[in-house]
Amino acid sequence: MIDFIKIYTTTKETLENRIKNDFPDSETRCSYDYHNEDAVYPCWRRFENIEVRITEKSAFVKNSIHTYFNLKNGLAEGNYTDFFYSDILTAFQLLQEDLNEDISDYKVTNLEFGLNIRTSLSPKQMLENNFLMFNFDEFNQHDTFKNKGSYKQYNRNEYYVKMYDKGLQFKLPYSLLRVEIKITDSKLLKKRFGIHIVRDIFEKSRLELLFKWLLACFDEINIIDSLATQEIRGEEKKFFELGKSPHFWREIKNSKSSSYYYDLRAKYNNLLRKYNLDTIKLELRDLLVEKFRTLIGDESCC
Repeated sequence: MIDFIKIYTTTKETLENRIKNDFPDSETRCSYDYHNEDAVYPCWRRFENIEVRITEKSAFVKNSIHTYFNLKNGLAEGNYTDFFYSDILTAFQLLQEDLNEDISDYKVTNLEFGLNIRTSLSPKQMLENNFLMFNFDEFNQHDTFKNKGSYKQYNRNEYYVKMYDKGLQFKLPYSLLRVEIKITDSKLLKKRFGIHIVRDIFEKSRLELLFKWLLACFDEINIIDSLATQEIRGEEKKFFELGKSPHFWREIKNSKSSSYYYDLRAKYNNLLRKYNLDTIKLELRDLLVEKFRTLIGDESCC
């Protein structure tokens, strides 16, 4: 669930002393003024994968809290495992012990929320062949990592949505797809999810809001089954093929009225349902709901 975090405090003295004085070794780094032969800001140190950075006015803590939990417990070197609600609480407690600092009042500026789901089809193949658009627009980023993985991302001003083959990334013996959102605007975190400080993340109601947002973003992805039936012919087949291209929809949007554009989108979605060309999307959506219910520990939610 919760993955990358970026939090900060302006009351940094205790943490700064911890970084500089409790660890006077090569693991603590500071910038250096060679002219005056003095250490200067910023100073930084890692606790497992978590980076702590001290600047002149603030202290920042960031990176994957999921990976941190796994490293602390000797479970894995990544975030491909299940990360339960109880694990989130434990992870932050472990981090506070490492930092010797209560971070529950630290302000949250960035937050990543994602789910790993085991799929019946190859995530790489689905991403390349079936994840065609986001809200009838082309993805901003698409990388195959020299054919060693598959990744697609759509950017919006305050957040971005990404999907990738987590199983291939970590060379797992099973198919694992990750769907996640990264919120990069603290105003959105506060306004939509009520997340101001770290303590807010511990409330299940906030996590449920994050999941519903993830699901709403997933619903916007145009995931279309490969055409395996000969039932669709003529103008419907032509429309089906044209509609798989974001360039087609961009041309319609730029040349027709908004009502015509949105009516045509609805017609296209009805065509997909008519010929059962949305089965992959429906299956993945069900898997996301099931996974969140399991991780949050509440089968009745969402």
